Amino acid sequence: MKNLFISMHKIVTLENAVLQVKISRDGAELHSIYHKQHQHEYLWQADKNVWGRHAPVLFPIVGQVEDGMYEVDGVTYKLPQHGFARDMEHKLVTQDELSCIFELRFNHATMEKYPYKFVFRTIYEIKNNKLSISYQVDNLDTEEIYFSVGAHPGFNTDFVKDTTFEDYIIEFSKKEEFQQLLLDGGLRSGAIKENALNGENILPLHYDTFKDDALIFDHFKSEYLDIFTKRDESRKLRIGFKNWPLLGIWTPVGKDANFVCIEPWYGVADLRDESHDFKEKYANQRLPEGETFGCTFTVEIIDTND
Repeated sequence: MKNLFISMHKIVTLENAVLQVKISRDGAELHSIYHKQHQHEYLWQADKNVWGRHAPVLFPIVGQVEDGMYEVDGVTYKLPQHGFARDMEHKLVTQDELSCIFELRFNHATMEKYPYKFVFRTIYEIKNNKLSISYQVDNLDTEEIYFSVGAHPGFNTDFVKDTTFEDYIIEFSKKEEFQQLLLDGGLRSGAIKENALNGENILPLHYDTFKDDALIFDHFKSEYLDIFTKRDESRKLRIGFKNWPLLGIWTPVGKDANFVCIEPWYGVADLRDESHDFKEKYANQRLPEGETFGCTFTVEIIDTND
């Protein structure tokens, strides 16, 4: 990656002939996916009256820890929902027209909430009609470290004229028999809905589907999903999540929100009344000293008329 220039502005712009993508140093958060030929914004624009974020980066936890607390080696720490990375400024370390890398390093403030030494990177890259987003975690500590990491991008459900949220469907790349992990007050209740799609691959978007919070799917086979409307199937938004173990799908209830969040995760909220030991947390990642963890998901705008 060439280091042509480092923007001094809060917002970093990547651009090619098809896409213009904007990312903020605050939280290394994606702010815009604009398709130049369609003249359309595909990312939710953070209306504070509905949901005041675009695409927060989740680290070092996904979801909530019970009572906002967890333990490492008998010491109790506090973490807010989805961790601290989304609310911290990340350093822009490399940038060119098509890609950039943000970095967050451990410091005194992070050590008070999370007792591990780390470097966390968020990498954005565009190629043609596709945006790739990667996360890397370096273990700088003298022992193994534990963490979760995830994405929370909101995608507009209006990319065909005169359509709204309930006109759209999600189609998984394979017929699914995955488990749905049920939530109660932001924590996993312990209840599991087996074969949540009844062996099919279609999830129609209805607000009532999300009345009990996000849908969380485990043990799925699909490597991507498409968002589209039957009114015009020529235009689709494809989210790729190969090798990610968990997937959240969410929209806020009672807001008539015209977006859906597709959330690949390595990690998930606590199970109610389970151990607060962070090393035993379900779906947490364990990274040995000196090693690096990496994962990537993709956003592709497909138009068969192009």
